[in-house]
Amino acid sequence: MKKIHLCLVMAAFIILSSCGSENTVFPKHSTYGYRNGSIKVSKSIKTLNINIDSGNLQIYCWDNDEIKYEAKHVVRGNKSDEALRKLLKNYSIKSGQKEKTTYITVSYADKIKKPQDFYTEIKLTLPRTIKNLSIKNGVGSILVEDKFEGNITGDVDSVNTEIKAMNGKLIWKCDTGNFRLGSGKLLRDSTVNITAGNISSKAECEDNSQFVFKTGAGNVELSFPKESEITVDSYGTLQNNQFTGITGNIQVKAATNMGKIAINGY
Repeated sequence: MKKIHLCLVMAAFIILSSCGSENTVFPKHSTYGYRNGSIKVSKSIKTLNINIDSGNLQIYCWDNDEIKYEAKHVVRGNKSDEALRKLLKNYSIKSGQKEKTTYITVSYADKIKKPQDFYTEIKLTLPRTIKNLSIKNGVGSILVEDKFEGNITGDVDSVNTEIKAMNGKLIWKCDTGNFRLGSGKLLRDSTVNITAGNISSKAECEDNSQFVFKTGAGNVELSFPKESEITVDSYGTLQNNQFTGITGNIQVKAATNMGKIAINGY
């Protein structure tokens, strides 16, 4: 009888111990997964569509006929290393081509509740033959490091964006995040539309064209060459306008519901 009782106690101890190990809470830490590769691109491919659910994107340009990608997947949590490594398997990078467009999708198979704990840092190096860039990003950041000779379209949610330099048409729509363009030339009907965030642009604008820079909550700071013939149509608190009194063939609309507008020459 004592042996039976002792066996029951030991069995209960083993069960409780195993349950305890399953429910062990580890200090929050990160686990990483790496994926590098390349996508062959013919000269007929002129458009690249990029779709990222959560991540930080860097874009560079080169003269090779392929797209090179270098990705670092990140998972953070209070689980064991083994459990976190299993979660890394939910990441994928998929690519495809249709007609004159290449598609790249970086995604996580499960629902992301905390983007700061599940994201990808990805670096793309593009052929200079790509002339149209379309980007979708849910949460994170975007940096176009090299000068892009072509058109850029963006539809992003909570994303901070910086384009160092570009020559082309810009169509940028953002929910929450700052936007910055460092230099270059914008072609007709370029627009930047942000729900909440600051807009900063220093670029030449095509003659006989219209441009829109609009934010719901944030500052709008625009800089154009001093010799530009610009007519500014501002909506909001105008802090400075170096092009006051000029009636030109470049129509610029700058608007903010909550913030300040500054129009400068360089």
